[in-house]
Amino acid sequence: MPGPHNVPVSRRVPWAVAAALALVGTLALVGCSDDGADGADSDASAETPSATGPSVAVPAGVTLTEPGAGLELGQPASVVYAAGQDRTSVLTVTVRKVVTGSMKRDFENFVLGPRQLSSTPYYATATVRNAGPGQLGRASVPLYGHDSTNTVFPATTLVGDLDACPGGPLPARFGPKATGRTCLVFLVDKGVTLETVELRPYDGFEPIAWTVPTPKPTKDEPTPKDTR
Repeated sequence: MPGPHNVPVSRRVPWAVAAALALVGTLALVGCSDDGADGADSDASAETPSATGPSVAVPAGVTLTEPGAGLELGQPASVVYAAGQDRTSVLTVTVRKVVTGSMKRDFENFVLGPRQLSSTPYYATATVRNAGPGQLGRASVPLYGHDSTNTVFPATTLVGDLDACPGGPLPARFGPKATGRTCLVFLVDKGVTLETVELRPYDGFEPIAWTVPTPKPTKDEPTPKDTR
């Protein structure tokens, strides 16, 4: 598979984003703590500029991850992330696990069409930390899927609670040193696989990518028997 830096970013939004879903509610980040104040971290170092991205005072002891880096699951990446005007901070993201789910089992309370039911859901569990100095409350975690058709797309937005993958935007208060855990849903069409999960904090950034392991079949999708 070509490296993610060689793949043009597609702005296609997955068809599942617009699906009519039966449950009403919002997904929330789980396991969060906010130990930071609203202001800047007192241990911040000199301003770190980017040719095309935002600039911020990177806190002492924090090293930004090289753009274009390839990571294994469990390895962290730190990037400058601007969630809005005057809301720029260093965000550390660690993709911990990526597993496949079951449309039949996990989405049984949702109203879905035939194409949706034939897709494969991937669940990416990640931990996030606001290293400072800014506030990132209610920001989306900038993780994207990169599939076997060389298409890059955002996580699917669900209207409803998905027990198999609870996640969503950051809490209203997510200041410096705040930490949390979330899960993102990536739906791919039948016959397509998710190759990497990519951290893309802003346009023009060469993505940092975590390799997705070969999925194991779910219980309602048994491994085909060897016919040799």
